[in-house]
Amino acid sequence: MRPHPKRARTDPTSPRAWATDDRSGFIGNHENMVWNYQWRGKSLINTKVLTYPDMADVPQRQLGILILPPDPPPIGNARPEQYFIDEQPVSTRYTADGRVRAIAGVPQGTGAAVTINRIVAVPGNLSEDDLAGIR
Repeated sequence: MRPHPKRARTDPTSPRAWATDDRSGFIGNHENMVWNYQWRGKSLINTKVLTYPDMADVPQRQLGILILPPDPPPIGNARPEQYFIDEQPVSTRYTADGRVRAIAGVPQGTGAAVTINRIVAVPGNLSEDDLAGIR
Protein backbone atom coordinates (compact mmCIF):
# COMPACT_ATOMS: atom_id res chain seq x y z
CA MET A 1 0.00 0.00 0.00
CA ARG A 2 1.29 3.48 -0.81
CA PRO A 3 1.95 6.06 1.94
CA HIS A 4 -0.96 8.32 2.76
CA PRO A 5 -1.55 11.48 4.85
CA LYS A 6 -1.95 11.20 8.61
CA ARG A 7 -5.68 12.05 8.64
CA ALA A 8 -6.57 9.86 5.67
CA ARG A 9 -7.61 6.25 6.25
CA THR A 10 -7.53 3.78 3.42
CA ASP A 11 -9.35 0.52 3.00
CA PRO A 12 -9.03 -1.45 -0.25
CA THR A 13 -12.40 -3.15 0.30
CA SER A 14 -14.27 0.10 1.00
CA PRO A 15 -12.59 3.08 -0.71
CA ARG A 16 -13.28 6.57 0.67
CA ALA A 17 -12.65 9.95 -0.94
CA TRP A 18 -9.93 12.25 0.32
CA ALA A 19 -10.29 16.01 0.69
CA THR A 20 -8.15 19.00 1.68
CA ASP A 21 -9.06 21.09 4.72
CA ASP A 22 -9.93 24.66 3.65
CA ARG A 23 -8.10 26.19 6.62
CA SER A 24 -5.07 24.04 7.36
CA GLY A 25 -4.50 22.32 4.04
CA PHE A 26 -4.32 18.88 5.69
CA ILE A 27 -5.55 15.96 3.64
CA GLY A 28 -7.97 13.45 5.12
CA ASN A 29 -11.20 11.59 4.52
CA HIS A 30 -13.97 13.75 3.09
CA GLU A 31 -16.63 11.97 5.15
CA ASN A 32 -15.00 13.20 8.39
CA MET A 33 -15.09 16.90 7.46
CA VAL A 34 -17.75 19.35 8.69
CA TRP A 35 -19.04 22.74 7.53
CA ASN A 36 -18.30 25.81 9.62
CA TYR A 37 -21.19 28.02 10.78
CA GLN A 38 -21.25 31.60 12.09
CA TRP A 39 -23.96 33.87 13.42
CA ARG A 40 -25.39 36.22 10.78
CA GLY A 41 -28.40 38.17 12.01
CA LYS A 42 -30.82 35.93 13.90
CA SER A 43 -29.53 32.54 12.73
CA LEU A 44 -26.46 30.44 12.03
CA ILE A 45 -25.26 30.59 8.41
CA ASN A 46 -22.94 28.16 6.65
CA THR A 47 -19.68 29.94 5.79
CA LYS A 48 -18.83 27.30 3.15
CA VAL A 49 -15.55 26.42 4.88
CA LEU A 50 -15.02 22.67 5.05
CA THR A 51 -12.71 21.58 7.85
CA TYR A 52 -12.08 18.83 10.39
CA PRO A 53 -14.17 18.78 13.59
CA ASP A 54 -11.18 19.48 15.84
CA MET A 55 -10.37 22.61 13.80
CA ALA A 56 -13.94 23.89 13.39
CA ASP A 57 -14.81 27.31 14.75
CA VAL A 58 -17.27 27.75 17.57
CA PRO A 59 -19.95 30.24 16.38
CA GLN A 60 -19.51 33.62 18.07
CA ARG A 61 -22.81 34.89 19.42
CA GLN A 62 -21.53 38.48 19.35
CA LEU A 63 -21.70 38.39 15.52
CA GLY A 64 -25.48 37.93 15.66
CA ILE A 65 -28.04 40.51 16.64
CA LEU A 66 -29.71 40.92 19.99
CA ILE A 67 -33.40 41.73 19.78
CA LEU A 68 -34.50 43.85 22.70
CA PRO A 69 -38.10 43.73 23.89
CA PRO A 70 -40.15 46.92 23.49
CA ASP A 71 -40.40 49.44 26.30
CA PRO A 72 -43.31 48.98 28.67
CA PRO A 73 -46.37 51.15 27.98
CA PRO A 74 -46.40 54.47 29.85
CA ILE A 75 -48.70 55.00 32.79
CA GLY A 76 -51.35 57.70 32.81
CA ASN A 77 -50.98 60.76 35.06
CA ALA A 78 -47.33 60.03 35.92
CA ARG A 79 -45.58 61.90 38.73
CA PRO A 80 -41.87 62.31 37.88
CA GLU A 81 -39.36 63.49 40.46
CA GLN A 82 -38.56 67.21 40.49
CA TYR A 83 -34.85 66.86 39.86
CA PHE A 84 -34.45 70.42 38.57
CA ILE A 85 -34.79 71.75 42.14
CA ASP A 86 -31.63 69.89 43.19
CA GLU A 87 -29.68 70.70 40.05
CA GLN A 88 -29.22 74.45 40.24
CA PRO A 89 -25.86 75.20 38.65
CA VAL A 90 -23.38 76.93 40.97
CA SER A 91 -20.01 78.23 39.87
CA THR A 92 -17.45 79.41 42.45
CA ARG A 93 -14.55 81.55 41.28
CA TYR A 94 -11.83 83.63 42.89
CA THR A 95 -11.63 87.26 41.80
CA ALA A 96 -8.36 89.07 41.08
CA ASP A 97 -8.23 90.51 44.60
CA GLY A 98 -8.73 87.12 46.28
CA ARG A 99 -12.45 87.34 46.96
CA VAL A 100 -14.71 84.36 46.27
CA ARG A 101 -17.55 84.89 43.83
CA ALA A 102 -20.44 82.40 43.70
CA ILE A 103 -22.65 82.51 40.63
CA ALA A 104 -25.88 80.56 40.97
CA GLY A 105 -28.15 80.30 37.96
CA VAL A 106 -31.75 79.28 37.66
CA PRO A 107 -32.35 76.19 35.50
CA GLN A 108 -33.78 76.75 32.07
CA GLY A 109 -37.43 75.96 31.63
CA THR A 110 -38.50 77.15 35.10
CA GLY A 111 -39.81 80.48 33.85
CA ALA A 112 -37.31 82.55 35.86
CA ALA A 113 -34.54 84.44 34.14
CA VAL A 114 -32.54 85.44 37.21
CA THR A 115 -28.84 84.87 37.78
CA ILE A 116 -27.63 85.44 41.32
CA ASN A 117 -24.13 86.93 41.34
CA ARG A 118 -22.73 87.62 44.78
CA ILE A 119 -19.41 87.68 46.56
CA VAL A 120 -19.09 85.21 49.39
CA ALA A 121 -17.06 86.01 52.47
CA VAL A 122 -14.55 83.37 53.49
CA PRO A 123 -13.22 83.60 57.07
CA GLY A 124 -9.88 85.43 57.03
CA ASN A 125 -10.23 86.42 53.38
CA LEU A 126 -12.14 89.70 53.69
CA SER A 127 -11.74 92.56 56.15
CA GLU A 128 -14.63 94.26 57.96
CA ASP A 129 -14.43 97.19 55.50
CA ASP A 130 -14.83 94.82 52.57
CA LEU A 131 -17.80 93.12 54.20
CA ALA A 132 -19.48 96.48 54.88
CA GLY A 133 -19.33 97.30 51.16
CA ILE A 134 -20.95 94.00 50.19
CA ARG A 135 -23.91 94.20 52.55
